[in-house]
Amino acid sequence: MHVTTRAAAIAILGVACACSASAEPDEDARSSTAGSGGETSGSGASSSNGAGGEPSSSSSGASSSTAAASGGAGGGGGGQSGQPFQMVDSLAGATMGNVVGGSLGPDGWTVTDRTDRLWWALPRLVEGSVEFTVTNLTLANLTVNDNEVLAIYDGGWGIAEPIAYNPEYRNNYYKGMIRIYGTNEPERTGQQKTIWFMCPAGSPGYGQGEPCPCASSFGEETYSGDPSWDGSPQVLRITWAAGKTTLYRNGAEVHALDWSGSGVTFGPSELHVSLGTSRSTAVDTAGMPVGAVFSNVVIEGITGPETPACQ
Repeated sequence: MHVTTRAAAIAILGVACACSASAEPDEDARSSTAGSGGETSGSGASSSNGAGGEPSSSSSGASSSTAAASGGAGGGGGGQSGQPFQMVDSLAGATMGNVVGGSLGPDGWTVTDRTDRLWWALPRLVEGSVEFTVTNLTLANLTVNDNEVLAIYDGGWGIAEPIAYNPEYRNNYYKGMIRIYGTNEPERTGQQKTIWFMCPAGSPGYGQGEPCPCASSFGEETYSGDPSWDGSPQVLRITWAAGKTTLYRNGAEVHALDWSGSGVTFGPSELHVSLGTSRSTAVDTAGMPVGAVFSNVVIEGITGPETPACQ
């Protein structure tokens, strides 16, 4: 396992980031109960197109300071609430994240195997966004069914990194994901899927495939979007704020998931984000697009409290 880290590649507003390295036998869990942490069946998924423009990024013109990096798995705790946060990691030749495969070069992080991943441990952002650029992405390398390019999950409660697939990631209580369907999914090739689950069940941070035990939870997914990928730079951005999770592509809204009426807030024990997911280590129908180049990762938001456990 190859792990690379560079703390100096981060720009932070207000809070430090714990961003340094620590040392599917089946489809994702198919639960019809919201918030169980498992993915429901993608066929016939509804598409919710929320109104309003994309929240503007504060990545430009912001004063910043260098992070005091400490870390390892579980390093991304909450800290003081209400603090603005921004992380900028170009991936040009180095990263302050934790690399599991792939190759860092002047243009960014290149995927060399479908199981490659790159993860960060972050402050708990109760509202925020993750943005990245991907180039050299075409239908020629979007081959596996599920190209899972981004994951957001709870990495607390002693969950080891790189996170294992089942049950730690598969049934994670706070789970978001961006998927791009490959040519092995002919009816939706190239379309984008957003998944968002929230279940405030506390320790150990994931279930065993059962429905969320809490009275209030949320779980929804949808797919749609422009199916064309021509290799040119594409900017993907996911935001979560004001009871809504929204996916944007090149500044245009793809779809939105509204959880404002769910009675639950986004407050994992420890927030972790990764390019790629661990599902690729368990099934051959999921993975990263080999040859794609990722760069210019910007993660920002506002820190806040952990959502109290329901039990």
